Formats: sequence, structure tokens, C-alpha cells
Amino acid sequence: MERHYAEVLSFISRSVGCRDKAENIVQEAYTRLLRGRINQTNYDENHQRALFFTAAKNIVIDHYRRNQKFVDPIECELVAPCDYEPEAKLASQQQLELLYTCIDQLPLKTKQAFTLYKFKNLSYQQVAEQMGISVSMVEKHLATAMLACRDAIKK
Repeated sequence: MERHYAEVLSFISRSVGCRDKAENIVQEAYTRLLRGRINQTNYDENHQRALFFTAAKNIVIDHYRRNQKFVDPIECELVAPCDYEPEAKLASQQQLELLYTCIDQLPLKTKQAFTLYKFKNLSYQQVAEQMGISVSMVEKHLATAMLACRDAIKK
């Protein structure tokens, strides 16, 4: 669980807008999970991570419900949204370029079906009618496109 501490802290900091308050919340979540013996070997790493996030989020909700004040402008530093972080912005742009390249390399019918569905927001039925193919063929084209996009991002 220790390896997820920074990730959960970052998430909660953006949620509450105050790093000091977020540190207290994450520490409380960590303590609760340790008290509940969540660190046992019968939980895999992904399960522990999910429980850590959920516990921290639930503590934020509990504080909100009790109408506690989250942000004290005097005590807390301002936290910019993650969209303003240069590394995150660059990573997003690179990922988007990868996806566009992947889409351009798809077979023509697959590319057309994917574009109509994802960018023009047409239903499977509408895509099938416009392309003159069956709905099951649209599903196959979209599955092919999605797998190609997923593989491109994984690389």
C-alpha cells in the first residue's frame, strides 16, 4: 500500500484543494486500512490500491457531510488542476497523436465505422445504414479499431 500513497495523496489534494488537509485524510485512510488488516496477502496489489482510493474518498465525503471546512486560504497552498501540469499535458498530447496515427492506419471500412461512431456520435444502427453493412459488421469493425487503439497506447 505504501507505493500508492503519493498517487492517492495527489488525487485527494485535487479533490479538497488543500495539500495539508489531503495529507491528513490520506493518513487517516491508511491507518484505517492497516487497522482492518488490509495489508494481508489475500488481497492483490490492485485490490489494495482500489481500497485505499475508496477509503480516502469516503473520508472526504464524511468530512463534507459534516460540513467541515476544507479550504483555509491562510493555511493552504493553492493547488492547480492537473491539466496545468506540463508533464500531464505533454503526455496527453503524445497519446492523442498516437491515437490519430493509429486511426489513420486502420483499414478504410474500419476507419470509417470508427469515425462515424466515435466522432459523429452515430449509433451502431445509424453507422450500419450509412455504410450499407450489417450491425454485426459495424461491431466487428469497432472492435478491431478499439483493439488497435489499445495496442497503440500500450506500446
